[in-house]
Amino acid sequence: MAIRNSSKALLVSNGRILVNRCVARTGEVYYDLPGGGQHDFETMEEAVVREVLEETGYHVRVVRFAALAEEISDYILEDPGMEGYREYAHRAIHIFLVALAEEGKEMPTETDYQQQESVWLSLEEADELMFFPVQINGKISGLVRNEVPQYLGCRRWDSPVW
Repeated sequence: MAIRNSSKALLVSNGRILVNRCVARTGEVYYDLPGGGQHDFETMEEAVVREVLEETGYHVRVVRFAALAEEISDYILEDPGMEGYREYAHRAIHIFLVALAEEGKEMPTETDYQQQESVWLSLEEADELMFFPVQINGKISGLVRNEVPQYLGCRRWDSPVW
């Protein structure tokens, strides 16, 4: 089983954070940090800069590494319909604090799965919302303010969140 490396962004500007508002097939609203999978021969920092641009249209620069979270899914390994996504069975999520590198934004070119829009929220508002990975729920403001990277643990899940 491979490990899927993902880079996610805590993009903060003027005391607000940019997050992706997503809607599951069930109609449930959840939030995700902009970002996604690392390409071969790409650094995690390059991946987060590219992914934020693709999903939101914003050019960013990495400020610092903030946290690492992991997810493991028996569901993906056992469901024959998920055969093409086996690398998602173990995902390492590298979370970076990033800042805007340029004023303005471009049109997003590749929104994330189930992403409806990107929205700016206060850190306090973000702390109240349901995020995936769930390890960041209620911890957004702390991750932004804490200067030391944190390990957020490994979450095991047996059914799809989407």
